[in-house]
Amino acid sequence: MLTTTLESYLDDRISELTSEVRQEMLKEIGNTDSYLRDRLIYGSFGKLIFSGQLTPQEIQVLLEVVIQEDYLCYGLGESGTDSVFTRSFSALVIAAIIEYDIEKKIVEQDLIQQTVHTVIHYMMEENDTRGFIEGKGWAHAIAHGADALDALAKHPFLKKEDISRVLHAIQHCLCKQVDYLDEEEERLAVIIASLLEHQNAERDIQAWIKKLTEMVETHLDENAGSIDAYHTKRTVKNFLKAVYIVMNSKEIGVESNKDIFQVLEKWMYLR
Repeated sequence: MLTTTLESYLDDRISELTSEVRQEMLKEIGNTDSYLRDRLIYGSFGKLIFSGQLTPQEIQVLLEVVIQEDYLCYGLGESGTDSVFTRSFSALVIAAIIEYDIEKKIVEQDLIQQTVHTVIHYMMEENDTRGFIEGKGWAHAIAHGADALDALAKHPFLKKEDISRVLHAIQHCLCKQVDYLDEEEERLAVIIASLLEHQNAERDIQAWIKKLTEMVETHLDENAGSIDAYHTKRTVKNFLKAVYIVMNSKEIGVESNKDIFQVLEKWMYLR
């Protein structure tokens, strides 16, 4: 029933979704059927949000729901279980709402702040780093969390003191003992460009890049021959390459990119 209804909605055969259907979408947001979860439920949430079919109050209520423990933080700390789908696709709905609100400015400032704190907490505590799961589709919890952080990085209600917390969450994700396979580093890199472009954060970013690269090099020196230390360096290097390309493409962050280029020259043995 839900599948048929959402197919009709996305194909414009029906123009609206009842509150009962929207509640069922929330209930099934982490369904392991990738077609229902990804294509239909997430697609329908996106259409509902960006088409303006939800009232400002309904937008706020939806955001309040998906940042709750039963959604973004459902089973947080677990790894290898299906709870990851609920967390990850809640993060995508959060990202969509925040992107919409950047222009519309209908969500109360206190709720934006609560969302910032909850998404950062989620990124710090998410242990399931799987990307694509055979038979169940995309989990991509780190990438989807990065999408939510990126939207928040562009929001005018992000506070100056939150910038360092966002950067710390990125660093934490980069330094997990995991080999990312599905372009998670690139999704994290976009956040840096957004902070620079929308929050005037170049000095914060320059200081953070210096601290991050020094930490990686110290870790390598103290753990000579460690494959884990090498993998952390490789992850950070891939991330810095992505940051460099994104900022160069947008023609922003000239000073930060000079710093990044010097690190990459050294780490790629070009000087």
